[in-house]
Amino acid sequence: MKRTLKNLAKAIAIAAALFATIGFAQIAHAQGECSGGACGTPYESGGSQPCTEGECVCEGSVCVAGSILIANTDMGDTYQYADDFDIDGWEDDFDNCPFIVNADQLDTDGDSFGDACDNCAAYPNVEQADADGDMLGNACDEDSDNDSVSNVLDSCPFIPNPGQVSDPAFDDSDGDHIGNACDTDDDNDGLLDTVDPCPLLAGVTDRSDDRCDRDSDDDSIPDSIDRCPLFASEDNGDRDGDQIGDACDSDLDNDGVPNLIDNCRTQPNANQLNADRDGYGDSCDPTFCFVVDSPESGHCLNPADRFFGRPGPDATVMVSEVYRLRIFTNRPGAPTTFAWKVVKSPAGSDVRIEHPTGTVNYSTPWEFHYQKERVATFVARTPGEYQVELQTKLVFDDQIYPGLTGDKQLMTIVVEGEAAGCSAMGTSASLSALLALLGLALLRRR
Repeated sequence: MKRTLKNLAKAIAIAAALFATIGFAQIAHAQGECSGGACGTPYESGGSQPCTEGECVCEGSVCVAGSILIANTDMGDTYQYADDFDIDGWEDDFDNCPFIVNADQLDTDGDSFGDACDNCAAYPNVEQADADGDMLGNACDEDSDNDSVSNVLDSCPFIPNPGQVSDPAFDDSDGDHIGNACDTDDDNDGLLDTVDPCPLLAGVTDRSDDRCDRDSDDDSIPDSIDRCPLFASEDNGDRDGDQIGDACDSDLDNDGVPNLIDNCRTQPNANQLNADRDGYGDSCDPTFCFVVDSPESGHCLNPADRFFGRPGPDATVMVSEVYRLRIFTNRPGAPTTFAWKVVKSPAGSDVRIEHPTGTVNYSTPWEFHYQKERVATFVARTPGEYQVELQTKLVFDDQIYPGLTGDKQLMTIVVEGEAAGCSAMGTSASLSALLALLGLALLRRR
């Protein structure tokens, strides 16, 4: 009998361990993270978005999206950070859409631009040319210059010239099937329009002919010298010197980026660098203020202001999802203490913040990174709206604004899904039943 009880107790212990393992696995699987066991890099490597197979990182049963860029060692502790602008699990250097979330990295046409940011997702177009700036690339845009004439019939497919419909003879003075709007020698007399005294009539050397003085757009500038004969302009300006007037130039600074999507329309900046993410390119931005969430929010970090810290943008997460809380300040790299706490939550909610306090001293460049195994995370098992407060304070006095070293900011986290606990309760109930059997057996033994 003693051997029987010992075997029963051993079996129950093994079963309890198995049930516990199954229970935790069910909870993790319910979150939809790390399916297939595709996890490898450490949890504190960054990221916070729900991850898909092949794009998640885990530590134990905790999984989030993220990627390692580099690891530095300081006084025995390892600090890891990710260079992932859109936080989709792919480092910027390897992300085919570095500024748009696309964890799947889908690239249908194989042109190295992901479908999420490709202006012609089904047509290879490495140059991503978009003459009219309508976010539809020339490779798949049936009317590339948006002048209501399809490319196959357009005498200037990349420069607007709607007059070809109403006055085709005038639109193409020399009949070479190249519209005057894009023809450098409209009368085909060997003289470029820029030096031709009457560019619309071959052999004419003065302006006595009516066609030399025609003014199609009624802006008091004769067509013969009007850089935009079909678009009224007061000054006939041509700021980039490309012989296309500003009134009809789809690329005012001639940097290869159409006006509609150019973050500096009048300053050449083909690279479109925008270090502070405010929508204005570095070459024309008068003030640097790093945008934490979106330009519309007004939440930005100006290093010339008094010290303040900001959490990341408001977030929406699923029940039981582990969300990495983010810390930004306008004093990058300055040692800073932090304290997170939930200040508003649904009645009866089950919520916790792991590692809510600590110190950070490394940023890349405006977001701070936690010490190894001290990552502050938010987890809620009850759906609803939560408000989380971030309190930050400089370790040392601020040299710019002495005495103003602390700040408090709020962020909102919306938790969606069904309240968690069923799987865990089911596991507990099963364990309770097994333990009850063990108790009954012991009573019978007595």
